[in-house]
Amino acid sequence: MSNEEHRDFWPFGIAKELISGWEAERHVITTGVSMSGDPHIGNANDVIRGDAIRLALEKLGAKAELVWISDDMDPFRSVPAGMPQEMEDYLGVPAALIPDFWDDGHKDFIEHFEEKFLRQLAEVGVKPTVKRGIDMYRAGEYNESIKVAMGKRGEVAEILNKFKQVKLGEGWYPINVICEKCSKISTTVIKGYDEESCEAEYFCNDETVLLQRKNPVRGCGHSGKVSVLDGHAKITWRVEWPARWSFLGTTCEPFGKEHSSAGGSWDTGKEIAEKVFGYKAPHPVVYEHFLVNGEKMSKSKGNVITVDDMLRYMLPQHLRYWMFQGRLTIAKNIVLKDISPRVFDEFDRAELAYFDPESVEDERERNNLASAYELSMSGKIPTEMVHIPFAEMKSLVESGEKIKTGGGIAEKKVEIVRNWVRDFEPKKEEAKLEVEIGDAERRVLRDLIEVIESEKGGDELQTGIFEVAKRNGMRPADFFRLVYGVLLGSDKGPRLGPYIAETGKAKVIGKLKNAI
Repeated sequence: MSNEEHRDFWPFGIAKELISGWEAERHVITTGVSMSGDPHIGNANDVIRGDAIRLALEKLGAKAELVWISDDMDPFRSVPAGMPQEMEDYLGVPAALIPDFWDDGHKDFIEHFEEKFLRQLAEVGVKPTVKRGIDMYRAGEYNESIKVAMGKRGEVAEILNKFKQVKLGEGWYPINVICEKCSKISTTVIKGYDEESCEAEYFCNDETVLLQRKNPVRGCGHSGKVSVLDGHAKITWRVEWPARWSFLGTTCEPFGKEHSSAGGSWDTGKEIAEKVFGYKAPHPVVYEHFLVNGEKMSKSKGNVITVDDMLRYMLPQHLRYWMFQGRLTIAKNIVLKDISPRVFDEFDRAELAYFDPESVEDERERNNLASAYELSMSGKIPTEMVHIPFAEMKSLVESGEKIKTGGGIAEKKVEIVRNWVRDFEPKKEEAKLEVEIGDAERRVLRDLIEVIESEKGGDELQTGIFEVAKRNGMRPADFFRLVYGVLLGSDKGPRLGPYIAETGKAKVIGKLKNAI
């Protein structure tokens, strides 16, 4: 396809605006997240879509780089469900300074989750330039920004106060220092600052501070003087965001709509970038967050969906294609049972539009489909198409007949459809795992039913499920084999939290009771 034919699809529209509106040798698309727990599909929202913009820029002849920043200097604000309670001792400490509680070879707590997230991104063809916040600070990348922000703190406060009901006073500073004694960053208070030496005098407040309005933390009472450079301090978020635009040379940044509300961090960031750091704010790409079965995705609801969950029912290129469809400012609703059949066939139609333009009569639709396909493939276009309608593969799987695929993508597609049938229509798949139910198994299943009935929150449910196996002296592998065997007729299946949310508690409990 020629460059002109890409004109209507949104990543190419953004790419053209960047090329015409920024005099940049290389366009930098910046993304980032604070990774203090298991990564979910929402964490990948800006990165996967940002990668589409990068590819579009390159196809239009521009140089481009996708950057992902781990905001690991943010304070640790709450202990995720299922994690050691001793982690409460680290509340208020920069997340990157928390040790690796799993002792699995990672430098710290955050790297444990970063590695998992980056692996998931790689599986969908996204390999950004990775920058860890703590490394950026320690390497001095923020040093000049800290000096500028501290030197112009009055101007910064004036900009922020335009959008605040409770105004920042003269004693406010745009940074937080890390206590030299207890390592907390949420409890330190700056008393004075020397511009020449770049040192701050501070104390670590030993009065209770609430993190997220519910988690109490107290400082150690230490007082001292410390350099604010080289990782000893962190710029506050509303100033840090425009600061890194300026030194990274960011020309585009995708972000969630909460940042774009009136008086939000985008409004203040634009002004601080231009008036304090002398930098033109990047092109914004605002998106809405995902829904799951029509509800906001939330750990407390137990409906968190991961990239791995999605890839159980679709190919990586399917996931990319699905994320590129529709208006970015309208929430995409994840219903795992429904997405797979639809995206399989829609993707095949887009692939056909790419290889055989005459297959789609409307020119604009044809170009959009072909462009979406090209970006979904991450530039790796196959030499031939392998099209088998989802319904046909489903019928073959349900027939129980041996399916000869010849390997390759056809085999992957059949395996995905088999997962879908096994998880969502198990009664239609003939081959069933026979589960032996003795007294011990009945006790475990009764215990599990009680947990599902009593636990309201998703975090509690997930923790409770693991506790059932532990209480009954059962290895997790044997426990899940039993449960999946009863629920799905298989020795494996999706994560139980999302499965219960998708299927409904009553239906799951009914299956468990029938087995008893």
